[in-house]
Amino acid sequence: MMSKRSTAVLAAAVGLALVLGPVTAGAASAAGTASAAGTTADGWDAGSIAARMATQAAMIRGQQRSTGAILHGSGGVNPYFGNSAALGLLAEGSPASVTAAERWVDWVYAHLNTAPTADGGRYTIDDYAIVKGAEVSTGSYDSVDSYAATTLMVVAQLWKDGDAAAKSTLVSRIGAYEHVANLLGSSPAGIRKASGLTQATFTYNVAYLMDNAEVYAGLRDFAALESALGRTAQAATYGSWAATTRAAIIAKQWNAQTSLWSWHDSVTPTLSGAFYAQSMAQYFPVDFGVVPAGDARAADSWAAITARWSDWRSNRLDRAEAATPMAYAAALMGDASGARAMLDDIAAQYSSGWHYPTVQTGSITTWWSPAQAGWYIRTLQLLEPSASAGR
Repeated sequence: MMSKRSTAVLAAAVGLALVLGPVTAGAASAAGTASAAGTTADGWDAGSIAARMATQAAMIRGQQRSTGAILHGSGGVNPYFGNSAALGLLAEGSPASVTAAERWVDWVYAHLNTAPTADGGRYTIDDYAIVKGAEVSTGSYDSVDSYAATTLMVVAQLWKDGDAAAKSTLVSRIGAYEHVANLLGSSPAGIRKASGLTQATFTYNVAYLMDNAEVYAGLRDFAALESALGRTAQAATYGSWAATTRAAIIAKQWNAQTSLWSWHDSVTPTLSGAFYAQSMAQYFPVDFGVVPAGDARAADSWAAITARWSDWRSNRLDRAEAATPMAYAAALMGDASGARAMLDDIAAQYSSGWHYPTVQTGSITTWWSPAQAGWYIRTLQLLEPSASAGR
């Protein structure tokens, strides 16, 4: 089974130009203007960072349909990547962006599979294709655990950032979101294994490190939301599941002999191959708070991947898609200069595509997506002068 990340890369590289068509001169000019406004300054003062955030937030909003759906690189709707984009919108925080995030949350809620699907799951969500302008379910999804976990993250963040009406709506839907959270529990409703880790789907019995790091964060955030709503029993349950996930990740996916994380539960880690997925998985426990930056495991795995990929600050990671979450990890790890250098190089490589043209350089097709824009914004947020003091 290919993961959500690899299938998205393949779909975007192969199909994006066909779906979106050629870039007009006007669109290219608009992209260049936005890039100039947000990414060409050498300074990293608060004003420059805010301008960069605004550029990326506008890019995400520009890929939102009237229904609230946020398009991904393949021209369809992938809820996992849409959630990453929505988290960026909420981090940028302008009224337009918060409203766009609320519309995305409404879209996800309206598209939950409340009836049992072919694999027996309920409250999962499918990927959607755009067919003659209509959003059509593909009848499938890449994962249960990551889609559910990131949905919970967005809902919890919207509770913090949304207005009174948005909060009231979330309260009215809390039962549905608990069904989503229950996907991350044990059978029959959920996909948690005896090991304490979640498997990717009801039928695919592999526990991925990246997915489980997201599961930990989603359950942790949702438990905090339940607590804020005074639902103490539910908060205790989901908080317990989060703790179980974290303990299982550390016990089952940290390899003390290699000082690396295993990218799934049936493999010995090595960084000898391609960046995705083994190297990419190394920083997910930091990105999602499984271990803090000061933890020895975080330090050891970070040292290993930055040695293996010595040009990481230039985003030279054998991938067509930017590894923006690595810049986020760098900022968390205290390497603000490395994070800034990576974001600057990403801007240099991708700024002509902020608004979705594909760029062909030799055999490599590059593109920019709302999900990457979301991570870009969140990394910028960590690098704001007030946030990075002392780094």
